[in-house]
Amino acid sequence: MSVPILEAKVGGLYAGKARKLTWARALALSGGPIESPDWPEKNLHTDLKAANDAGLSAVVVSGTQWEGYLVGLLVEMFGIAWFAGGQLDIKIPRSVKIDETVQPKARVEAREQDGGRVRIALSVWCENQDGEQVLVGAASCAVPAQAGK
Repeated sequence: MSVPILEAKVGGLYAGKARKLTWARALALSGGPIESPDWPEKNLHTDLKAANDAGLSAVVVSGTQWEGYLVGLLVEMFGIAWFAGGQLDIKIPRSVKIDETVQPKARVEAREQDGGRVRIALSVWCENQDGEQVLVGAASCAVPAQAGK
């Protein structure tokens, strides 16, 4: 997806690719060093007993995994400008279990002139396959007013 961000209108909705959170991805992110003789590390992201000991009914995927999916959408939207000054503030209100699907989304909330730049503010979230928000927050980034021209 390539988003012409300067053409984005307030209220515009953008969505990234929906992704299934698999055991393989959970182990790769949360299992620790693969060469470790104790791999994977036992924690609430890799081991049912550890999850149960933490009061959970199932293994849950690390929130940094789907936060990364959201950041991917923001990079698609803002390009290199995201790395130069993008801001993100999130909360994770609910867990995601293995084999659930997560999709990042963003809605344009405001556009402001900021010198020779346009600052675009977004509400951002990730939702699971049932439409429940598993990550919520806000993002903003200033892009050159002449970007892409």
